[in-house]
Amino acid sequence: MHQYFKYLAIFALSVFLILGYNNIPPSFLNTTIKIWRTSSSIKTILYWSPMYKQQDHYLGVGQKIFAHCQYHNCNATYDRNHLPVDQFDALIFHGLDYNTSRYDKPQKRNPNQVYIFAILESPDLTSPLIRYNNDFYNWTMTYRSDSDVVRRYGVYRKQNTGYKVPPATEIRNRKKKIAWFVSHCQVSSQRDNLVERIRKVVPVDVYGSCGNLTCSVENKSECYDMMEKEYKFYLSFENSVCEDYVTEKMYNVLKRNIVPIVFGGANYDVLAPPKSVINVLDFESVKNLTDYIKYLDARPEEYLKYFEWKKDYVVDTSHKEVLCDLCKKLNEPRKTKVYGNIFTWWFGENINKCFDKVILKII
Repeated sequence: MHQYFKYLAIFALSVFLILGYNNIPPSFLNTTIKIWRTSSSIKTILYWSPMYKQQDHYLGVGQKIFAHCQYHNCNATYDRNHLPVDQFDALIFHGLDYNTSRYDKPQKRNPNQVYIFAILESPDLTSPLIRYNNDFYNWTMTYRSDSDVVRRYGVYRKQNTGYKVPPATEIRNRKKKIAWFVSHCQVSSQRDNLVERIRKVVPVDVYGSCGNLTCSVENKSECYDMMEKEYKFYLSFENSVCEDYVTEKMYNVLKRNIVPIVFGGANYDVLAPPKSVINVLDFESVKNLTDYIKYLDARPEEYLKYFEWKKDYVVDTSHKEVLCDLCKKLNEPRKTKVYGNIFTWWFGENINKCFDKVILKII
């Protein structure tokens, strides 16, 4: 008798669903399906070790940071108790800070998980003490273009901005030539030697621990305001001359009405907006470089051509792009990938590229 009522109930429910299906609003069906798909496909990312002292790697936490992306079903956290460790879709390790003496190794690992080697500094500036480098990492997240997820200090993109180039009178009112904010004096790029050569011809005001001028670190915005009001050029000189390596030294200045003079190993034709920077390595000598600086200084109309790009492009330093790329990569089909030795990938050939890129002919 019990079995009889069981089958009768199933039959009645089936009839109800069949008869009532056509009366269910399509919007309700769509909403139900959408919610089910979203709630069952969250990609959870764990920051396993902090980047310096920043637990979220300067990217943020939660789902909202992915809200603007093509795929926004990702969630980032540094809470290891959010899920069992082998249930996170991806774990991010800061390659510079992560080692056995400071951070433990995950005790369980799911073969479908992705372990990500993340680093923003150049090989020239990073310690070789990278642990668990044999068959440990699946992806890389660095500034290098050959990374699985490319994370640059900034990007530029096409956008109609309505920007208006400043009048020439505003440029004439800037009486100072070149500013340089710097805290590390002796570095591998030998930029200090280059600056000394430049300032023999064109005045360079040096702010920070390597100069005799100061500007409050706590009020960076005020420093940039001052620089934009008083100077025409800014030295965006990298501490390492490595392929693809461009830091905030350039991108922050590009947001202002001042022309960056850049020195590094990157392809600035690709990584900077068109006609937005003066590349030191485009000149055969310091004399040619300083002659050009003096030429622009005396001709505001020519100087202002370096701002024309702002009408059609914007610079973004929010790291939104890397978040979207990461979430997209976690959602799309992928082949299994393992770095046999991350040390070799990071330090092997690339450290030679760094040193080979230092061109001393102009110094």
